[in-house]
Amino acid sequence: MKYKIITLICLIIALLIWLFKPVYDWAAYRGKAPILFASHYALPNSPHPETSHTHSETKLDEAKLINILKKYREQSLAPGLSAAIAYQGKPLWSGTVGYASLENNTPLTTEHQFRIGSTSKAMTATLLAQLIDKHNFNLDTPIQDYLGFNPNPLWPAMTPRQLASHSAGLPHYKRNTDLMGLYYAMALTSHFETPLEALKGFDDSELLYAPGEQFYYSSYGTVLLSAVLAAVSGQDFIDAMRDRIWQPLDMTQTGLEAEAEHLVDFYFNNKGQQKSYIPWRNVDLSHRLAGGGFISTPSDLVKLGSGYLDRHFLSQTTVDTMWTPQQLNNGEINPQNYALGWRDAKNLLLDKYTVYHHGGVSRGSQSMLIVIPELSLSIAANINVNTEVFWDFGEVVTALAEEIILQGITPAL
Repeated sequence: MKYKIITLICLIIALLIWLFKPVYDWAAYRGKAPILFASHYALPNSPHPETSHTHSETKLDEAKLINILKKYREQSLAPGLSAAIAYQGKPLWSGTVGYASLENNTPLTTEHQFRIGSTSKAMTATLLAQLIDKHNFNLDTPIQDYLGFNPNPLWPAMTPRQLASHSAGLPHYKRNTDLMGLYYAMALTSHFETPLEALKGFDDSELLYAPGEQFYYSSYGTVLLSAVLAAVSGQDFIDAMRDRIWQPLDMTQTGLEAEAEHLVDFYFNNKGQQKSYIPWRNVDLSHRLAGGGFISTPSDLVKLGSGYLDRHFLSQTTVDTMWTPQQLNNGEINPQNYALGWRDAKNLLLDKYTVYHHGGVSRGSQSMLIVIPELSLSIAANINVNTEVFWDFGEVVTALAEEIILQGITPAL
């Protein structure tokens, strides 16, 4: 009897450790607790490796572009920074500075893939745009008409437009009142094969407000939107992304992390507060795939941006719809000037150009994509660490745009 009790106690302790270790790891990788049994790496002092590739006959001062990458890699304290520029729908330049992995000091190349975080929302929005173009998809039809059910019978009717513009009332991770979903988002150990499966992470949550009443940024809204898009397309969500977005745009390095062939190592340095770099713990981001779980490269991301400038890929009417900041129920534009899966920033570049963009923050990785229609430019960048201030990294794309204008590649208007 004594041994049975001891065995039972040991099993209970083991179960508690199994349940709560992911929660401890969540806290540790937020700088709230020590990271146990982790490897620590230092950034080499030697000159960091760099690559530079011009993809057209256009003459570029590549050294100035690389110097911009060096500045922002150092400013963001990233092991590596990768960037790419497309002009008039074609690759113009790509370059890298630093390392894909510090374990073996592996140089970063333009083929290396990154977690792109919320830049995934712009990717998912592009599937939405395709369905508007090709299937007469109605943004204002209640989602249960597409899904055949309401994910939560207590939720009022919400629309794809509200999901894509963060005005449906759904919470983001921290304010999710679905306790199992909150655990999934902290542990990052559960795998979900489809968006419909991923709904179990928040379909018991309370809404923060009635749909359309306020703006509240929510990756869960994009996940729910992806379930709607799958239903409308008649395909699995990932198959629809491959067939309608990635393959037509030749985005060969974009997709699921589990399928990545050239993934960088992702690092934690407490947002620059510590000198050493710790590899990020293994995570499963399938619960947020459409809203923050894809992987890609800057060279692929600028192809996505260029798709919005290609009238064979998307009609101008649909592009205008996607890039129009959305109104709330009171008729006012939402406070973040958020459109449908994209942000609209007036005068972001040289106080005169409108820039459509979406950044992303993921575990040990950050992403930034901009499109400047007036200049026919699309620019993207990625790093394999997190910064305290996003724009310490994010401004690299506008710095590259300004340099391209100065070099006379695209005429300043």
